Amino acid sequence: MKSMRLRCKFLLGTLFLLLSFFAGGAYAQQKVIKILAIGNSFSQDAVEQYLHDLADAEGIPVIIGDMFIGGCSLERHVKNARNNDPAYAYRKIGLDGKKVEQKNVTLEIALADEDWDYVSLQQASSFSGMFETYEASLPELVKYVKARLPNKTELMLHQTWAYAANATNSGFKNYGRDQLMMYHSIVDAVKKASTLSKIKMIIPTGTAIQNARTSFIGDHMNRDGYHLDLKIGRYTAACTWFEKIFERNVIGNPYYPKGMNYDQREVAQKAAHEAVRHPNRITELTELKTPAARVNYDESKVPDYTLPDVLTLGNGKKVTTAKEWLKKRRPELIHLFETQMYGKAPAHPKDLHFRVLTEDKNALNGLATRKEVAIYLTKDEKYFITVLIYLPNQRQGAVPLFFGINFKGNHAIHPDEGITLPSEEKLAAYGRKRMFPRGNAASRWPVEMLMEHGYGLATFYRGDIDPDFDDAFRNGVHPLFYKKGQTRPAEDEWGTLAAWAWGMSCTMDYFETDKDIDAKRVAILGHSRLGKTTLWAGAIDPRFALVISNNSGCGGAALSRRKVGETVRAVNRQFTHWFCRNFWQYNDKEEKLPIDQHELIALIAPRPVYIASAEEDRWADPKGEFLSGLYASPVYELFGLPGLPVKEMPIVNQPVLSGTIGYHIRSGQHDINLYDWTQYVKFADKHLKKDK
Repeated sequence: MKSMRLRCKFLLGTLFLLLSFFAGGAYAQQKVIKILAIGNSFSQDAVEQYLHDLADAEGIPVIIGDMFIGGCSLERHVKNARNNDPAYAYRKIGLDGKKVEQKNVTLEIALADEDWDYVSLQQASSFSGMFETYEASLPELVKYVKARLPNKTELMLHQTWAYAANATNSGFKNYGRDQLMMYHSIVDAVKKASTLSKIKMIIPTGTAIQNARTSFIGDHMNRDGYHLDLKIGRYTAACTWFEKIFERNVIGNPYYPKGMNYDQREVAQKAAHEAVRHPNRITELTELKTPAARVNYDESKVPDYTLPDVLTLGNGKKVTTAKEWLKKRRPELIHLFETQMYGKAPAHPKDLHFRVLTEDKNALNGLATRKEVAIYLTKDEKYFITVLIYLPNQRQGAVPLFFGINFKGNHAIHPDEGITLPSEEKLAAYGRKRMFPRGNAASRWPVEMLMEHGYGLATFYRGDIDPDFDDAFRNGVHPLFYKKGQTRPAEDEWGTLAAWAWGMSCTMDYFETDKDIDAKRVAILGHSRLGKTTLWAGAIDPRFALVISNNSGCGGAALSRRKVGETVRAVNRQFTHWFCRNFWQYNDKEEKLPIDQHELIALIAPRPVYIASAEEDRWADPKGEFLSGLYASPVYELFGLPGLPVKEMPIVNQPVLSGTIGYHIRSGQHDINLYDWTQYVKFADKHLKKDK
């Protein structure tokens, strides 16, 4: 009776918290993934700290439970189940990321508390490599748990980790105090336990930890010889759970704990990713044997560098006229950027065609017309981009347009319920199990403000061209253009950024057919990695009338040779799919690059370009972004244009709008906000409306 009262009290409390949260609507349109670990301090290390944050960073709503007893073995779990013993501390992390602990809880109560999607079981660490201990207890525990769960719940076995070589834990003697012997014993025992229990899903945390030990981190993944280090250790474990459960490449996930440096983050994500790919063997992280040079934000430590002269041809001759620039130097630079950095993209598909999917002429309470247009890349219409377009209803003739790619889906840019949600098939193609909530990114897209200023807005989701994770270029448009026998792009062929830019260019083909859009006044913009993309799109497609880079950093507007914040090595090793493989040869060797980013800005000439930085976004090197604009100015001057009209970097929140190259550095962090958009509209008014 007491147990039943406790259970009801706990369930009611949980229900109240969830109802309160759902009232806010944050995840009202998504199924919540619910994960329960039945374990001990090793499950605590793996799921209680960072797993929720990793999921939240990808827009995946989760509830995580951990049934905790320190050092609890499978045998003890079975005894607790038999006796319905309220022996557990039930730690539960809700949708809001807050952890609540309920003491004296039984397994039965926890299993009934939620409609769990995943439930994990694990052995105590000292016995985790001894199969006979699984044989003795696991079948009975599995039977007990299954009887109290829905049929759809997937059981998992947590492959725990071997101790540090210097561990003093008495259980280490079971493995001759040999770390590798313990690791291989765990792998073997869990594999056999999987067959015994018919549990197919294994979370290879032990392999991830062993992978990380092959890096410069070495045997420093533990805080006391067996529990995981509070940052790198626990984060590596959480990364492993994230990728295995959500089937989403953890490399590139933006979340990592405060206090961890870039190198540790890279090790953890790579170690986890390789463990999921190869769960039963160690993957040597050969590229991570030594840490990268420390991230530099100190101007006094910027290395001496010499930039390639933007007006000097490869044969040493000087370009002195706009005609020479267009006929000789510009093609030369395009070739270098294509083959050494972004990668060569194919021509637009011969079967490219378009169809208006939806149209509402009374959107946003009559302020705008909303259209959704399919840009079909193949004749069979299997592959397509869905472009969301808003056009102001108060217009005379065709209107100028802002156009950019979005990070989270068209439906995320505005709470407008008329925006079509991605289908299940699209989500699967994106490698996503769940979509972001409607309007989740609305702060970055001031739709109403643009309509009121007489501009249209168009956007598509990046995943329609290529999802933003490395699966060896199988999940996007790349395979449509492979030659016979080809399985991935060649060393000088397009990476993901070049593919996104190509998609923007294909979409421009549609704009030229839409009588409501003035295709000669299309401004493209992008933030962060999409800022890198936008600069390249503007460089290769002169139809774009104005180009805007927001906080684009390395590979975007920032000079590579400065080696401030994000470096070539950092961007290539963290985001292996962004650039062509040839770009990797310049890791830590920026001085050998035949190009630098001021020349990318120059490729946009004579069209206007705007570069924006943020004061606290040191990773993107604001000064390096400013200098690219400054050093691109000589090309604009060939055309009789002012380029960037200042020689010194302006102070914060004092935009430079008077030149053909605009610039501002605003207060705040890495983001795109209303302040940025306000400057872009002013700049566009000057360059796209001056003759109207």
